[in-house]
Amino acid sequence: MRRIPRLLLLLTLATAALLTSPAGAAAGTDARPVSKQWGVFHTLPDGTAMGLEIRGFAVITRSSRGTDVKALVWGLDPRTTYGAHLHNAPCSLPGNPGGAHYKDDPAGPSVPPNELWLSSTRDPLAGITSNPIGFGLGRGSADWVARPEAQSVVIHAIPPGGTTAGGPKIACADLS
Repeated sequence: MRRIPRLLLLLTLATAALLTSPAGAAAGTDARPVSKQWGVFHTLPDGTAMGLEIRGFAVITRSSRGTDVKALVWGLDPRTTYGAHLHNAPCSLPGNPGGAHYKDDPAGPSVPPNELWLSSTRDPLAGITSNPIGFGLGRGSADWVARPEAQSVVIHAIPPGGTTAGGPKIACADLS
């Protein structure tokens, strides 16, 4: 029974962290949100096939200083790292939920800073790592303002020998 109050406290604190500090904001700076959109994660077929039931939400904030994306996710395998990225299509895209990684320069490289990847650390390539009870918190920032085609956040499983660049899509949240 002690685990539930701790989990609620953790979720409350994580939610508070997601709701504060808009993109690029630091103490004493002014980064007014231009827009803020929310999305709820749902498990995709590859996640279901892995026995996962992923829930949570993502927030994208576009401001005068750039773009910030935050995600709070639970139902992940404990102590596991996942790739998570801003994507260029809605979760309902037939055959390819979320489409491809969103790129600031469509002809540019497929890595940050041209793409926005989420991480549990300050290293944008580190991915989201879940805690011992399968809870993960990730954030990613860019100094550019994402265009309207930045429509979802996708969480990827990392196959053996893979990287946080991608893998099977296991969860998706539309940003609307």
